[in-house]
Amino acid sequence: MEWYKNGVNITALKDNRINIQNNRLVILDPQDEDVGNYTCKAVSTKINETIGKRDIEVIVKLHVGMQKDVTVVEGEKLKLECVVLGKPSPEVSWTFGKCNETYYRSRDRVVLQEHNGVPNALFVIKEAKMEDRGLYSCTATLANNSTAVATAYVRVKDKLAALWPFLGICAEVFVLCGIILIYEKKRNKTELEESDTDNSPET
Repeated sequence: MEWYKNGVNITALKDNRINIQNNRLVILDPQDEDVGNYTCKAVSTKINETIGKRDIEVIVKLHVGMQKDVTVVEGEKLKLECVVLGKPSPEVSWTFGKCNETYYRSRDRVVLQEHNGVPNALFVIKEAKMEDRGLYSCTATLANNSTAVATAYVRVKDKLAALWPFLGICAEVFVLCGIILIYEKKRNKTELEESDTDNSPET
């Protein structure tokens, strides 16, 4: 039996991680560079010809991650990063749950960019609107149709949201000041009336 990786014979390769015993290929501590197309061939030593072979594709299992909750202020940039681990490089698409639209490339207000060497792993809307609130899904797909999905919920805050508490505090201060002024006026008036009715010692 002979073993090949991407067409290169690795049967006699001097690599401590590669172990071939009883026609089995074992790779210890597998790494990203071990991804590829492996072939085992049964070779006849008498006629020096291949009498059988089997092709095996080795990939890095997909893992997809994304921040679960994202908050953006209306009018600011919405940016979602999809962290994708897997080789060969997967195809990434995005789905917005509210209108169930799927994006494979940039269009309309949506810009898809490369992130950490993975195309379309960055989802950008330059100016977020209130209608952009909802569930977003990042889906990574390998050539063998294996997929992994990560989701994030996006909240869009009103750009004047920070102003309302301030206005509420100002209104409270004005109301308190008004109450104090009214109370002081009534108290002064009462004191004045009492002083008018008091008899002086001379009389």
